[in-house]
Amino acid sequence: MEKITSTIEDVVNLILPKIITGGSLESLFYAYIHETPIVLTQPYVPFELDMVEDNSFFELLGYTSEIPLTKVQVWDRLVFVLSMAGLVMMPNNVRNVRQERNKIIFSLNDNSRFIIAYERKISFDKHLDKEVDVYDWFDIRSGAKIELQELNDSENDLVHKIVFYDSQRKGTGGKGFKDLVSVSRMQKAELHEYENSESYVRLKTLQMMKEQGMRGRPNGYNKRGIQQFYAINIEHTHREIVKRYKPKYTMQETLNQIREEKEIWKLTKKLLHQKQISILRESSRLPVDILV
Repeated sequence: MEKITSTIEDVVNLILPKIITGGSLESLFYAYIHETPIVLTQPYVPFELDMVEDNSFFELLGYTSEIPLTKVQVWDRLVFVLSMAGLVMMPNNVRNVRQERNKIIFSLNDNSRFIIAYERKISFDKHLDKEVDVYDWFDIRSGAKIELQELNDSENDLVHKIVFYDSQRKGTGGKGFKDLVSVSRMQKAELHEYENSESYVRLKTLQMMKEQGMRGRPNGYNKRGIQQFYAINIEHTHREIVKRYKPKYTMQETLNQIREEKEIWKLTKKLLHQKQISILRESSRLPVDILV
């Protein structure tokens, strides 16, 4: 094993036998299960409307199968618990992070540096530089009374999923109105092609909704007494473009590696008992890099 050295100009603040670099939900879960320090070099905060399919993965974190659970709630809780256990290696006021041989160097806002040296590093998340997830958000102006949670098109990357959620617009709260977000997988180099534009996504979204028999608001009755409806009307509000990644291990693969109870699991139970963790979102959110 290569010996870690430092100079007067390059003082090491912390030496660790093993460290994880990442920032995905999978990397945080791995750090939690193995009680290993992690540096959030690239926080991959999950899409806020993505639901957890199997809550049993996260029973150790105090979740039960009876409560609907989003992935971002789990991401927040993992960051919170790992931080409380001293396992999130992120100094305050970080300007940027770079990696050199056997070292991770944080440049701080006061022009100082914080350096972590390590003997072994697990690079958990593989950045897929050419691929992005695209989220197109729409307000539903006509036809907002929708019972469906989502629509799926498994054969295409463009609008492969539409998620309907309770509208947060003024005057719509508590009245059963919904808005939607269309989710697509795209190549970064093809983002500006018309077939991937917001206008094209809007047309594909309307098509999928109409194929499900969705209609706009009522528009009276015709001469035969049959109720008429306006066409569905949706209005694009904004687009989010998020980097994609591939984790080193899936959730299931990490669960299969459990061999013994860790101290951090006991800490989680203690925090839950003292109600320092709520079933709502924790306050540990870190910013995700968004491509412009």
